[in-house]
Amino acid sequence: MRKNNPGEGTLLEHLEALRMTVWRCVAAVVVFLIPALFFSAEILRWITRVACPPELKLHYFSPFEPLFVQLNLSLVAAVIAAGPFILWQLAAFISPGLYAHEKKMLASFCGFALLLSLCGAALGFFFVIPQVMVFSLSFATAELQPMIGLSSFLKMVVWMILGFALVFELPVALLIPVRAGLLRAESLKKFRYLFVFGIFVLAALLTPPDVVSQLALGIPGWLLFETTVFFAGKMQRRAEENWNEPDDAGEGAAASGGGPDGAPEAPPRSASRGSERSRLASVSRRIRKL
Repeated sequence: MRKNNPGEGTLLEHLEALRMTVWRCVAAVVVFLIPALFFSAEILRWITRVACPPELKLHYFSPFEPLFVQLNLSLVAAVIAAGPFILWQLAAFISPGLYAHEKKMLASFCGFALLLSLCGAALGFFFVIPQVMVFSLSFATAELQPMIGLSSFLKMVVWMILGFALVFELPVALLIPVRAGLLRAESLKKFRYLFVFGIFVLAALLTPPDVVSQLALGIPGWLLFETTVFFAGKMQRRAEENWNEPDDAGEGAAASGGGPDGAPEAPPRSASRGSERSRLASVSRRIRKL
């Protein structure tokens, strides 16, 4: 990474830029919080209609519990709605210190991460949570009737959506170091059992204490990891082929001995790419030694 102008960009300037980024993110959440407060009751009814069976009735156990639930739900909805803007602000804060190709890689990975998180949240909300509620109601008998609280139900919904969104970010979290040369696909295969164990531990922490919801999050996470290992191998082979291909333009310029007037020419772009490749390879070797 580098700065656009090596002589510019002090620590205070970076801190000021970070402060402005944080304030913009907070302002975006506040902007979306205002309409979320007005539509919180409709959002709550929509969530219960999608996630709960028709015969299930939720209950509240304190006078102000529905009010606090709607306030918390409005805040969560505002953060979700402002999520793309927050991600764009963070990328804009990081991008001045990146090369052009690193900026393209950052943009592609940010879009991929947003898409995966939305897919994970949709899978958890529209498919897994309704099945978990149906499974919970299967224990009801004539002597045992469910009395599920509104607050506990919303807490379960939020945590499961967050858990699915985080687990679906696993490909991005692993492919970025593979693309940068800091992690190899062989390491993912070698320590596969540790990654799978960590996925199921994370699923147990982010879901209610029942086997159905834990497996519903752990199994898709496992499948995502296996898919990531496959694409990591292809990405690594393609990167190694690009690094090992000869720089014909650089060799031709070196053989010519300079420009037409005998003056030395500026180093070609292939030379800068070669130095960058050697730098990344050196960093990768050092990290693997650790």
